[in-house]
Amino acid sequence: MFGLLVKVFAILLALGLLYVTVKRALLGSRKPAEDNKVQTPPPAPEIEADDLIRCPACGTYNPAGMACSAPDCPTRQP
Repeated sequence: MFGLLVKVFAILLALGLLYVTVKRALLGSRKPAEDNKVQTPPPAPEIEADDLIRCPACGTYNPAGMACSAPDCPTRQP
């Protein structure tokens, strides 16, 4: 009985090593992280606090020269 378990273990080990060998031969030995490089978006431009003005209708602060960005503001331009 013990001999059968040793043979099964040896066969499974051989199959595993064969799988790894074939996989490396086909795909190469590169790391998986090389394929999945995620491009990060460029950072948002920073706005100085002095460049913000208060919307007279809703009270939110927006960059100078830009329309109000609040969705329910009456002064918002589409």
